[in-house]
Amino acid sequence: MDESGIRYDAFLSYSHAADRRIAPVLRQGLHQLARRWNQVRALRVFQDKESLAANPDLWDTIDNALRESRFFILLASPEAAASPWVGREVEYWRQQRDQGTFLIALTGGEIVWDEAAGDFDWARTTALPESLRGWFSTEPLWVDLSWARDEPELSLRHSRFRFDVATLAAAVHGTAKEELDSEDVRRYRLATLVRRAVAAALTVLLITVLGLGVRTILLQQQTIEQGQQALSRAVAAKSELMGDSDPELSRLLALAAWRVGGTAEAEAAMSQAAARPGIGRIVSGGSVEAVAFSPDGKILVTGGEEVRVWDAVTRRQVGEIFTGQGGPVRTVRFSPDGETLLTAGQGVPAQLWDIKTGRPSGEPYPKDVSAPWDLIGSITAAFSPDGASLVLGDAGHGVTLWDIASHTAMHTLATPQVDPFRRNMVSASVAFHPSGSSFAALGTDGAVRFWDTATGAQVGEPLPAHPGDNASIVGPVLVFSPDGTLFATGGTDGTIRFWDSTTRRPVGAPITGHTRPDRTNLAQSLAFSPDGRMFAAGSEDGMVRLWDVRTRNLLGTPLSGHTRAVTSLAFSPDGRTLASGAQDGTARLWNVAEHLQLAHPAIEHSGMLYALAFSPDGKTLVTGGDNGETASDHGSMEVCSHDGWDVCYIDHGQATVTGSGMTVLFYRPLDAQPPLPGPPRTLMLWDVAQREAVTDLPTRHRTPVLAVAFSPDGATVAASGMNNGEGGTTLWDHANRTPLAQPLSDELSAVRATAFSPDGGVLVTAGMKAGQEPTALMFWDAKSHELLGAFDAGDIVYAVAFSPDGSILATGNAQGEVRFWDTDTRQPIGEALKGHTGPVGTLAFSPDGTQLASAGDDGAIRLWDVASRRLTGDPLVGHTGAVYSLAFHPDGRTLASGGGDSSVRLWNVLARKQISADHLGHRQPVRAIAFSPDGETVASAGEDAAIRFWDVRAAEDVPAALCETARRTLTPEEWNRHLPGADYLDVCPAR
Repeated sequence: MDESGIRYDAFLSYSHAADRRIAPVLRQGLHQLARRWNQVRALRVFQDKESLAANPDLWDTIDNALRESRFFILLASPEAAASPWVGREVEYWRQQRDQGTFLIALTGGEIVWDEAAGDFDWARTTALPESLRGWFSTEPLWVDLSWARDEPELSLRHSRFRFDVATLAAAVHGTAKEELDSEDVRRYRLATLVRRAVAAALTVLLITVLGLGVRTILLQQQTIEQGQQALSRAVAAKSELMGDSDPELSRLLALAAWRVGGTAEAEAAMSQAAARPGIGRIVSGGSVEAVAFSPDGKILVTGGEEVRVWDAVTRRQVGEIFTGQGGPVRTVRFSPDGETLLTAGQGVPAQLWDIKTGRPSGEPYPKDVSAPWDLIGSITAAFSPDGASLVLGDAGHGVTLWDIASHTAMHTLATPQVDPFRRNMVSASVAFHPSGSSFAALGTDGAVRFWDTATGAQVGEPLPAHPGDNASIVGPVLVFSPDGTLFATGGTDGTIRFWDSTTRRPVGAPITGHTRPDRTNLAQSLAFSPDGRMFAAGSEDGMVRLWDVRTRNLLGTPLSGHTRAVTSLAFSPDGRTLASGAQDGTARLWNVAEHLQLAHPAIEHSGMLYALAFSPDGKTLVTGGDNGETASDHGSMEVCSHDGWDVCYIDHGQATVTGSGMTVLFYRPLDAQPPLPGPPRTLMLWDVAQREAVTDLPTRHRTPVLAVAFSPDGATVAASGMNNGEGGTTLWDHANRTPLAQPLSDELSAVRATAFSPDGGVLVTAGMKAGQEPTALMFWDAKSHELLGAFDAGDIVYAVAFSPDGSILATGNAQGEVRFWDTDTRQPIGEALKGHTGPVGTLAFSPDGTQLASAGDDGAIRLWDVASRRLTGDPLVGHTGAVYSLAFHPDGRTLASGGGDSSVRLWNVLARKQISADHLGHRQPVRAIAFSPDGETVASAGEDAAIRFWDVRAAEDVPAALCETARRTLTPEEWNRHLPGADYLDVCPAR
């Protein structure tokens, strides 16, 4: 194309009805990204509403703009697909230009590519005009912007939006996206330096002209700034100390610290506050004995001496207080349609209320409150799944099933008499099976009884679930799982048991560790998450613990914030929020989304995992591990263990240790036991969005994969490790999932590390030759697969990493050294960097290439200045074992680490502080960790064969996330109490 008449770098085509908001923001982002300090814009983009002059012939102007543009960017949506104007613009481009200059940004609807047909799947694609049918033979470049709707998201400061804009801009600029983004950062810093230099020059000039007067002013300004920074640090420390005791105020104080001084400590305090599970607390004024969410999740009800209704988002009271209870309410339940509230409690008959008016709906159940259980007993009640009936349990009347419409008792079911006063046993907890066909009651005798809903007949014999305690007033608790396959019971002995609903047999061992409840006034609090995979239990020690239902393992650390016993629990309908009520007079809301992730690990591999990597577009994850065999699989008593950096694997009765290259044979002959059935799943691809395995890449041998990498263009997957006693690296075509060549080995016994150069031209591997201790660093042509060169690294190398510009290769070795190598000359740069006291097994360059993070056996994370090759600041310390993996967030401010203590941690690099809780989802050491390219997700893999995905979106725009959670700003009174003497600032101005 003749570019002599080109005025625009890109033409923006869109539907005004659908994208009038996002189009100018995208145009502005393309203008700004990688703009030089002396440029008005980096790219010139035509957008009709912004670029058109007054012209009576609109199409002529658009026709001229199309003719004068190099690239076409379509904002794809159903509205754009139906727009005649967009259709005409697309048709012009198809006739006049080639497919390589046509870019797509999806803003609504769907785009589905059919690889087999070599075209879009037009039965499912709704966002593209029909005029594109048959034009493309391969999938064109497109980005998904359908998520970007709110103002904070439509900014280059939002990493995901920046990532997508950079993808489009890189195509128009004709450069790699990583280089473009790095160049943008470099130019921003250069512009900042220029501005600072100009400001400094002006300051010197002013001082020269004005003399001591200006010097005095500057000293005063410096004193003010120092005071602001000191106040910022003090308020940040107060926020951290407050923690989840008052999470709302803690968040607001962290924001205040940042607004006042903008210190690194304030930034770390904000990140820590955003990472805590506590959302907020509701002060009810008395012991909170019961909590319940409405079916739509918008309302939270608390019960106690009073029943109050709260907005679940703002945590503000709404509506009237439900009065006239006559005693503590210990049961609150919403009807399935959310229009009616059921309350019951100690000395309190069950009552239905209109949730909108706060008025009783009909008479109480039962109408006559008899003396014995009025004084001692406690009514428990539950709605049937269809909302047509109630089941009530009490000491005076046993268990009763009521028809709500007629207000009549359908079945009255007696329970055993337990004392000389001929009182019935207290049915401490009642619940309907989710199918509604039956209901159950758990009494103070520790037995569960079941009845048929239709006939009222008892089903089977009582099930002795817990030791009896008829002297207890409140008794044990019973809850069904949402699908009805399980039910859980909590006894007065402090244990929790799971039972099969069909066989009524226990499932697994009892859960222990909870404080025994107070038998005089406290029932144990239990709740299943809506998906049935997570289980919450409250305790008298004020803690809430979350458990994996399948494994019965504790998920994360207990939720702490209550100062007295937890009495009640309820999950929101989406399962992401947990409400807890306690005797300290508060109800608390907890973000349990991370715990929910802990209950959903991805497990498809045969054995331990050692490596993972995201594809450049963030859609695919590749993982590598070993074959899952053990010595016992071959009948041998010989021991083969995984010890730190030396990975031992079993293959058909042969044990190999990668650290030393040594091979050991078991006593039992190799043919004494047959191989394990089926191919080993040592290398797998995952769909990141669905969190599901796509396929495994079958290896020719039962091969432990120790390192994986994607090429920068995402077309190639490299997998390195051990090849049945031989080391090697296999290259795979990502799209076709087929090997590209024979393994790259050169007689290696093990390859421990591999990395592509940033331009994708070179693959470097670090491996050991048979019988030799030092590692061979090998450079391979990534296209031809030819060996470009090799040299002795001088020691066993466990980690390699390229700098972002590709000029430096960093290695970490068994002697605790970090070395820099010139990638052109393949010679070391300066002396080895020393500081670690054990092997260095992981390295990560910051995105701008100015810092290198290293870690290893000593558990300390060290940061090095690349230019000076010196340590910067104190090491990051917190892991209680070796640190096996490091990864920088795309913004360079956050570092993630995975270690031998089974934890995943996030760190603020500038403040040198841990800013997350210890993510303890793995049951074994975490061997690999990586950020997704958009920075929203951390993936981790460990020796427990599990892959876990951690949502870290709160780190995208921490101030906005804190304000969104707090739902308010600091009041002037709170400001004066915590920041006395400082001028008031609105920490959440949008609120």
